[in-house]
Amino acid sequence: MSRSEKLSNELYNSVFGDPWHGSPIKDILEDISSEKAFLKPIPSAHNIIELTLHLDAWTEEVLNRFNGNISSEPIMGDWPTPKDNIEEYWQTVKQKLFADTSKLISIIKKIPEDKLDELVGRDRNVSLGTGFSFEGLIIGLVQHNAYHAGQIALLKKIV
Repeated sequence: MSRSEKLSNELYNSVFGDPWHGSPIKDILEDISSEKAFLKPIPSAHNIIELTLHLDAWTEEVLNRFNGNISSEPIMGDWPTPKDNIEEYWQTVKQKLFADTSKLISIIKKIPEDKLDELVGRDRNVSLGTGFSFEGLIIGLVQHNAYHAGQIALLKKIV
């Protein structure tokens, strides 16, 4: 199995598959209503919809970087503000995360091995996630997914 295939499998598992750390994001989000997604049981913390939007914002940004765009803050912002608290909007937010992840997985599967070693941005910038190789960027996104999946799973138990 190539590095590209291994990395695409790790990303797939974090959202759709069977990750080592527990449930994938899709399963965690599956039975959460918009009403629960918008609840803020911890006033100083992000709620489920904010975390889901944040996950997609960075998935979209990584996708843009793989498509040759210059590294920047996500188009939606680091922590996008949720819109209407209606079920249709919540379903759209989830589906966009899943669609963007699927697009990125398709790109990673086809990426030449030598591209994985190229740097994304020359300098290390923590807030932009630059100064890593493309391989490091994928690994970072998988770690990001696991971190926030855990937060969502805990919030789901509270709401």
